[in-house]
Amino acid sequence: MFARVVRYTVDPERCDEALAAFEEAAEAIGDIDGIMGGYVMVDGDEGRILTVTIWEDQAKMEASEVRASRLRQEALQTVEGDVDSVERLRIAAGIANDAQSRNAAAEKTSG
Repeated sequence: MFARVVRYTVDPERCDEALAAFEEAAEAIGDIDGIMGGYVMVDGDEGRILTVTIWEDQAKMEASEVRASRLRQEALQTVEGDVDSVERLRIAAGIANDAQSRNAAAEKTSG
């Protein structure tokens, strides 16, 4: 699995507006082949937004680059925000809550 992590800066007073634009972009990104999910995170006090999208493999992430970039720019254009950085990373390990894992396993065996 791979992840694309993008950092943005927007006017703190426009964070809610930016989040609405990112929600619209997220719907379109959700239709791209190979996406497994993602997150939009915000620090409204500082005007910082971070998006993380998770991809099945590097090839599918790379194939999404042009469309994802266009969607980012469209979302930011509405609030005059900036892309600070785009990183592409291989996911090396997952983190699971042991209690949740045990509960899920117990449910499977008892059901």
